[in-house]
Amino acid sequence: MKLLVTTGCGNIIQGGADIWVNHFIDLVLPKLKDDYFIFVDGRKPVGWESDIKNIHFHGDDSARSKELLEECDEIHFLHANYHKREHLWEHKDKWGIIFVHAYLPDMLKYGDSVKQFNTNVNEDDFLELLHYCKKRIWIGNNDSQLFKDFPKETYTITNFYQFKENALPSVNNKKVGFTSRIESRKNVHYLDGVEGFVLSNRYDWKNITENTDFDFSKIKFYQWDIKIHESFMKKEWGIAHCCHTNEPFGYNIFQAVDWGKIPIIHTDWGDIDYRYKANDKQSFGYAYSNILRDTPMQRTKQFLKLKTYLKQFDNKENWAKKIIVFFNS
Repeated sequence: MKLLVTTGCGNIIQGGADIWVNHFIDLVLPKLKDDYFIFVDGRKPVGWESDIKNIHFHGDDSARSKELLEECDEIHFLHANYHKREHLWEHKDKWGIIFVHAYLPDMLKYGDSVKQFNTNVNEDDFLELLHYCKKRIWIGNNDSQLFKDFPKETYTITNFYQFKENALPSVNNKKVGFTSRIESRKNVHYLDGVEGFVLSNRYDWKNITENTDFDFSKIKFYQWDIKIHESFMKKEWGIAHCCHTNEPFGYNIFQAVDWGKIPIIHTDWGDIDYRYKANDKQSFGYAYSNILRDTPMQRTKQFLKLKTYLKQFDNKENWAKKIIVFFNS
């Protein structure tokens, strides 16, 4: 028996990594040759409903965790914490594959942002985890320091996104929407003085609004909940703040385009000549002004150029096949 460790799945959707894990469970897990057990490194959330038979929540039964960790032959990480977990560290000799959704040394290079993380982070612990795992798989579509630090047995299987809404850009482009976790590299402070909406965690929002001098008076905040995501995306805002430093895949960029929002993305993101890019707060302001000045035709041209680039990452069958090979070979 082999354990598949994750920090969340099912209705525990806090970010793109959780969506990725759900796709893994739906598309990959049924096609694996060996017996696998989902090991959620946390508590079972209220309202959890699942058809998964082999699943365990560490936070609810640590004794059962010990049994599973001792009985298993291998431990693979679908998504890991960014700090040491003693119960897992005791079995580092069993560590196999780890999927890297964000590389911590990249995350710590957050430019002109405010230092803020919504989870415990420890670079030494994280690097130790990657060192003892036998294979590392990067899910991003951009380069990372990961490949320089771990040049051997490090691979790429880029995430995927399938467009469903296929909305066209809105006429109202003045308001900006932000639909990410609030952490340093996400650069939420670029919304200083801008009118718009934020969908995120209330405690992280409270932290940055109460402990900085940024003007968020024109921003209306909504507590993150997967149940209101669709209604939030339908609100009257036309520009998406997706200008995140060292963004691995950029799930919210794909979602923004899918819902007809024009994203402002980071200068280093994507191999594409796109007009609305920025790499700091000042250039974000320039990109925002360019969107407002451009004609609807000019904005739509940039939007469609970006969407064409994104569409190359929409093959879920190919994504699943590549991952299955790693486990079944």
